[in-house]
Amino acid sequence: MKKISRNNTGFTLIEIIIVMLVMVIVVAYVAIKYSSNTSLRLNGAARQLANDIGYAQSQAMTSGQRYRFVETSSTTYQIQNNSGTAIPLPMGSATITLPSGMTMSLTNLPNNLINFDSNGVPYTDTAFPGTALASTATITLSFGGNSAAVSITPQTGKVSSP
Repeated sequence: MKKISRNNTGFTLIEIIIVMLVMVIVVAYVAIKYSSNTSLRLNGAARQLANDIGYAQSQAMTSGQRYRFVETSSTTYQIQNNSGTAIPLPMGSATITLPSGMTMSLTNLPNNLINFDSNGVPYTDTAFPGTALASTATITLSFGGNSAAVSITPQTGKVSSP
């Protein structure tokens, strides 16, 4: 009986698939690490800020008392109850500090705060009944030459983020 010899100089389909899978993983890691890391951090912080403002609004509507978002510096903020006491947010901290190198600026919020009444309506001061928000308020976060804006609409207090 004659023995047939095989020429084993090629790659199997499984070897090619494994190499391609490893390449996809490496490319995905590099793309995430180097492409838009700045914008990802910025958008994440903007969404967190919008959630925290929404939390203040929901606390006001649930408790029937005023709650407010207060910018304490260009890199920190608090959610405060009607008496001005900072309340801990669900993440556990009463004062939130933005990521290193990130700053915020407020537009149409002359007292560096947004106050919500028991109906969720936004006000620009702590007086009662207070000065209602007349035009859309914007909180702009800046980081690494990029920016993201969180907006609060008058009357409804709808909070929008990127």
